[in-house]
Amino acid sequence: MKILVLDDETKIQGILKGRLEMDGHEVFTAESGEAGLAIINEQKPNLLLLDLSLKGHLSGRDVLAEVKKTNPQVQVVVVTGYVEAESEEFQQLGASGLLKKPLNLADLDAIVKQLGNSSQPAA
Repeated sequence: MKILVLDDETKIQGILKGRLEMDGHEVFTAESGEAGLAIINEQKPNLLLLDLSLKGHLSGRDVLAEVKKTNPQVQVVVVTGYVEAESEEFQQLGASGLLKKPLNLADLDAIVKQLGNSSQPAA
């Protein structure tokens, strides 16, 4: 599966990229919303792991709205350290799930497996 990790923390990008590549996924990384959207348009990932805090002018919420408008086939999992983040809010915006920081890699594995089994490859 093609996965984009969009997070402003390079350490988090590295952890996620390493774990996902170890499981056989093709992983792209970016730290700004603008760079992330460019990768989505070029690479057509199946899954976007999206942090709410990003570098650049676009927030994670902005990116989620844009992805759901222009590339609705991309499944989005919001990854956030915000304690008050509620999965219902993000599901209403089109997210497929929510992972809270600090990340539990078993939770990551479970959600990627679940979404991978339910998703169709992007065209």
